[in-house]
Amino acid sequence: MFSESEKKQLGKLNHQLSRQIKIGLAAPEHAQTPLFKEFCDELSDLVPKIKITSEDSSPGRPPQILVGDGLKYQAVPGGLEMQPFTEALAAMDSESPTLAEPIKTRLEQNDLPATLSAFISPQCTFCPQVISQLIPLSMADAGVQLVVIDGTLFPEIAQRHKIQSVPTILLDKQFRWTGSVPLDELVEAISIRDPALLGSNSLESILKDGQAGHLAAMMLDAQQIFPSFYDLLTHDKWPIRLGAMVVMEEIAQKASGLAAQAGAPLWDRFEGSADQIKGDILYLFGEIGDRRAIPWIDEVIKGEYDGEVKEAAQEAMDKIAYKK
Repeated sequence: MFSESEKKQLGKLNHQLSRQIKIGLAAPEHAQTPLFKEFCDELSDLVPKIKITSEDSSPGRPPQILVGDGLKYQAVPGGLEMQPFTEALAAMDSESPTLAEPIKTRLEQNDLPATLSAFISPQCTFCPQVISQLIPLSMADAGVQLVVIDGTLFPEIAQRHKIQSVPTILLDKQFRWTGSVPLDELVEAISIRDPALLGSNSLESILKDGQAGHLAAMMLDAQQIFPSFYDLLTHDKWPIRLGAMVVMEEIAQKASGLAAQAGAPLWDRFEGSADQIKGDILYLFGEIGDRRAIPWIDEVIKGEYDGEVKEAAQEAMDKIAYKK
């Protein structure tokens, strides 16, 4: 898989590393997963100081390589892209990413998480320079996630985001840069975003950081249930869904009218959800206590649903009646 030039780069990295470092491989069932496994197998053979760990992955998600807490490669580094990848591994060892002081200071003042999606292709000669600029951001600030995506490996992702050329950088759903990326402008954009427009990945990072109360406070301050938050309430992974439900319970306790905003969007997702998620949606209806949910719940009680789902519906109905 690796060219002689790449082998030399990796040999130099192995000599440079002062300790063993770990990177993760998320390997779901996907057409491109064998390519990622082959890359990681050869990488660990060439660089014995790198240990590959198996990471959890959701069905339907692309395979990815995880470097530290904030860098994800939905790409197989090679050619010119090998340089920023090895720089990231070296930075893991030194734990001292290189950032200009003004940018570092601005990042330290930011309290919103950010997900940067960087679309590249192996043929792009300018992409590695941009990725080298962005990687230190993900290593200097635990709230910044950088996802490097090879649009030629995953054209369906590129099409979904209407990527026409590379490099293209997306910041949640709010900002887009194509070609040159002014780093100071990007960091400023991270700081000034409207929290209501944060993407689900950014909201998820708040939960994973143990900040459910902070996320609830953000929505209470905004008097709005953030649109991407519904992705977490109906997430296929139970720990993420549970964290989101804790947030919703807190909002329901403090502002029942605000919590009631979630009723219709959750019902819109009900039929397309797995039975476990259906049960959790019904549980939330009971916690929120909004009587406008009664016709939906009644429809489940009288409909052809799994027994546990119907039981959850009856419990929700009883809870709303009790709150009357």
